[in-house]
Amino acid sequence: MLVLVALLPVVSACKVIPIAADRAARERQAGSFDATRYVDAVWDAQAAPYWDKQAKPLSALSKSIDLNLDAAGAADGRKAGDGSPWTFVTQGEGQVTAVKTNARAGAVTVTVDGKPVEVLVGPVVSGSALRDSLPFVTFNDFSNQIAFAEVGGALTKRALRDARPAAEGLKPGDRVRFQGVFQLGKADDPVVVTPVRLERVGA
Repeated sequence: MLVLVALLPVVSACKVIPIAADRAARERQAGSFDATRYVDAVWDAQAAPYWDKQAKPLSALSKSIDLNLDAAGAADGRKAGDGSPWTFVTQGEGQVTAVKTNARAGAVTVTVDGKPVEVLVGPVVSGSALRDSLPFVTFNDFSNQIAFAEVGGALTKRALRDARPAAEGLKPGDRVRFQGVFQLGKADDPVVVTPVRLERVGA
């Protein structure tokens, strides 16, 4: 009994990591790395719960950003590194005003509280907003820059797997709900969201 009691603090301090995520982390360190498999392992186990927890209403974020971008970023965003833009996780609902799903860089424009928001639906999406939003995905955790970049691309590809089909058939006047990530270098930059969730409201 005394031995069990002594072990309790040690057990309680342990961090529970899903098997798939743990395997991906070990492969990442060993250099035998597959970005798609890594993303599949962490998406449901770590990434999606993190985004759900961190997502702030876009209307509230916009007000804070208009007042002071750096203060808003320090409170509700993060920077991947020195000189990087602020990265915010957000959610919102609004009316579709434009749909460009035939373009390579497809997007749906949504008006939220009177302001236009561009929700990217690909198939081509540049940038690494999703990767940069995750504090547990850092450059030092990977064997080289190529692997780190591949994770950014794989995260975006995984997100678009769900978002692009949801955008098909949308038309101006429809209402949509979204959750995703955007980056800002300046307060007056346009809000361009890489979605991790996109759905038509009232479909």
